[in-house]
Amino acid sequence: MNIDALVRLLKGKNIKVHEFIDNNKASETYVRTTFIQDDGFKWDTVVPYVDRRAGLNIETEQELAEYLISIKPYFRKKAMKEWKKQELKRGLIGGSVTPLFFNVLLSFKEEFERFPMNPNSARRIQDIKDAGYTLASVPRPNGLKGYNRILLPLPLHAEMGYETYTPQFKARVIRLLKERNAFEARVTAKKALIPDHKFSEVRWDDETKAENSMEMTDAEIIQKFQLLDNQRNQQKREICRRCFQEGIRGTIYGIKYFYEGNEYWDPNIPKVGKAAEKGCKGCPWYDIEKWKKELNKQLKKE
Repeated sequence: MNIDALVRLLKGKNIKVHEFIDNNKASETYVRTTFIQDDGFKWDTVVPYVDRRAGLNIETEQELAEYLISIKPYFRKKAMKEWKKQELKRGLIGGSVTPLFFNVLLSFKEEFERFPMNPNSARRIQDIKDAGYTLASVPRPNGLKGYNRILLPLPLHAEMGYETYTPQFKARVIRLLKERNAFEARVTAKKALIPDHKFSEVRWDDETKAENSMEMTDAEIIQKFQLLDNQRNQQKREICRRCFQEGIRGTIYGIKYFYEGNEYWDPNIPKVGKAAEKGCKGCPWYDIEKWKKELNKQLKKE
């Protein structure tokens, strides 16, 4: 993205863009924007344009310009006031703590200091995102830790979140996969195991998400899941996030062996959606057991 090119495309539209902002941890990208309405009302905000949960993956200046023009009406003074009233009435945010965060965010400004004290604030923000709200988490300036949060008064997108499963379904997956930790290649205590989706959530879209029901066949479960402990599950998430951002596939113990493709994401394969799963195949983390088998076959040949 080029900020000067975007400025030219928005000339005469009363939309000013100032800088691009990356939130690498969340794999989100924003543009700092000022919307100026015909009545002179101005609003400064930060607009996400790469955001998996919101279904946004805008890649060109032309697409981004068109998107900013399309959402400009939502930043009229009257529209923002009505949106706030409507969402308070809707009451989608449950629990006792998360609504406190949501009420602060209804200023539609960058918020940090005014959040209620809570040891799990990231979870509260995640709840709001998962409810379908568009939220920017901007890294704080001058090397300060944490994020400034900004709620945008946009229509709710389809709830994304991660796939969930019941305790019964989890137990079934663990039983079918014989309680075997794929990374450690050994049977592990059930309570330490997590059913891991081979196809990383960072590359899902609205059509990719599917419910995990007891109606799934054994073959479908075995094809879709592997078992990891929490540490390896988190490690895989970070590796998949880096791959999504930089196009460099992960390794295990630095071994650059891929039974399909190489260490670079194939640029001819889409980054998100079901078709993106093809680009994951061959990566050690996608199917750890298969990767080990293919590597052993290669070693025998040599």
